[in-house]
Amino acid sequence: MKHVYIGLDIGTTSIKLSAVDNKLNTLYENQYMYNYLTPHKGWREIDPNTWVEIVLEGLKELFLRVSPHEVKGFGITGQMHTTVFIDKHGCSVRPAIMWNDTRTKEMIPKIKARLKAHESSAHIAKIVSTGSPLANLLWVKENEPENFDAIDKILFAKDYVILKLTGHYSTDYCDSSTSSLYDLNKDGWSETVQNEFGFNKELFPPINYSSAVVGELTEEIRERLGIEARISMVAGTGDNVAAALAAACFENDQPLISLGTSGVLVIPNRFHQLKDAGKNVVAKIQNGDDTIITQGTVQAGGKSNSWWMENIYRTKDYAQEQEHIPAQLLGNNDVIFFPHLNGEKTLHANPEIRGAFVGLSFETTREEMYLAVLEGVAFGIRRLFDFMRNEEDPKYFTVVGGGAKSGLWLNIFANIMQFPIKHVRKSQEAVHGAAILAITASEGAFSFDSHEYQMIQPDQLLVQKYNKKYENYLVLSDAILQYTEAVKNK
Repeated sequence: MKHVYIGLDIGTTSIKLSAVDNKLNTLYENQYMYNYLTPHKGWREIDPNTWVEIVLEGLKELFLRVSPHEVKGFGITGQMHTTVFIDKHGCSVRPAIMWNDTRTKEMIPKIKARLKAHESSAHIAKIVSTGSPLANLLWVKENEPENFDAIDKILFAKDYVILKLTGHYSTDYCDSSTSSLYDLNKDGWSETVQNEFGFNKELFPPINYSSAVVGELTEEIRERLGIEARISMVAGTGDNVAAALAAACFENDQPLISLGTSGVLVIPNRFHQLKDAGKNVVAKIQNGDDTIITQGTVQAGGKSNSWWMENIYRTKDYAQEQEHIPAQLLGNNDVIFFPHLNGEKTLHANPEIRGAFVGLSFETTREEMYLAVLEGVAFGIRRLFDFMRNEEDPKYFTVVGGGAKSGLWLNIFANIMQFPIKHVRKSQEAVHGAAILAITASEGAFSFDSHEYQMIQPDQLLVQKYNKKYENYLVLSDAILQYTEAVKNK
C-alpha cells in the first residue's frame, strides 16, 4: 500500500492543502481563499474557526480523491505571530489578532523600553513590533480586561487548527521563538517577560519539535469527515521555516535566498548560534536538533524588478528585456542602484530610507539601468550576508522564488555572492515543507532528489570586478543613510 502525506498551510488570505507521496510528488492539491476582518483602521482580525471550517471542507474534497487509509500523517504550517486567545473550554475568547495588525503601534516604544530594562529580555526588544504576540496579548490585557481574564491559553494560527482537529494544545519552536515571549538564551518561554508584564506561565502551551506527533484526529472530526482512519498530526512550524525546509535549506545547512516580493536571506546553523543582525528563529525539526535560522530581508527585493519592468518599462516581458543586456556589460556597469525602495528593517531598522540610482550620464542606456536594478538587489543581499554569515564559508546558496526563473539574475548572484548558486528546478512551497514534517515523523527523514536542481558557478574574473563594484555600493549605502538622517533631522 502506498503512503500519502498531507500538508496544510494556514495562510493570511488562503489555505492550501497538498497530498504527496514520500518523494514529494503531488497527488492532489487545492487552495481556498478567505477574508479577514478590519473592524477599525489598522485592525486585522479573524474568527479562528474560519480556518477550521475551511480545512474540514478541504479534507472532505481531498478524501474523495485520496483514500484516508493511505494517509500516514498530517503536517501543518501557517502565518506566524497571529495570536489566538483560548478559554478553559478550548474556545476562542475573541477574534484572533493577526500578524499584520497595527493597533499596537503606539505601545511598541514603551514595550521595547521595558524589555531593554532587563538584561535577559533585551534581545527580545529587537524583534517586538506591531502584530507580535507579546504586543497583541498586552493590548487585550490593557483594553479588554474581561477577555484577558477569560484567557486560559494563547496559540498561534496553525496551533488552533491542531487543537480543533486533535484536542491537544501545542506549539513549535519557530512560532514561540519569534513571539517576543521567548528567551532565546534559555531556549524556552521567557520568565522575565511573564514577570514584567504580569502573564501567568500557564498561558503558554507546550513547545514541541516540528516533526513531533502531538495527536491524531478526534472521533468527532473523523465522523465529520466520514472516515475511520486514525491519522496522526505533527506540531508543525511557521511558514518561514516550512519554506526553507521545502527548499532543502536544512539538508546541508546552506543559506537560502528567496526572490519573491521581498528578497529574503535565510542562514541556518545547527549550533544555536545567535546573530546580532537579523531575526533568529529556532527551527528544531527533530529531537536533538538545535538548528537556528537567521533571517534578514531586503524588503523591495524581487519587487524592485517588477517595479522597474511594469511601472517604468510598462511591460511584463522580463525575458525579452533581459536578453537585450549584453554579457560583456556584467561587471562593467557604471550605474549603481540602491534597492531599498520602501525602507530597510534588518540592518538599520529605518522605514524612511529610499532607493537611488548613481552614475547616470547622457550615455547611460536602458540595459545599464535594468542591469543595475538586478545587481543592486544582489548587492543588498550580500551586505545582509556579510552581517549575518556563519563562521564557516557556505558551499553554495540556494535561490528560490519567482526571481529564480531568470538565468541572468542567478548568474549575477553567483558572481556577487562569490559562491555557486543552486537553483531548484522543481520549486516547492511552504505547504510542501509541512508535508515533509509528516514524512519525517513517519519515516525518520526526508531526502531531495539530486536531479531536481542545477548549479551556477561564479566566474573568477567577474567576481573580482563585482568585488570592486560592491565596495562602491557600500560607499553609496553609507552616504544614503547619512542623507536620510540629515533630512529627518532638518
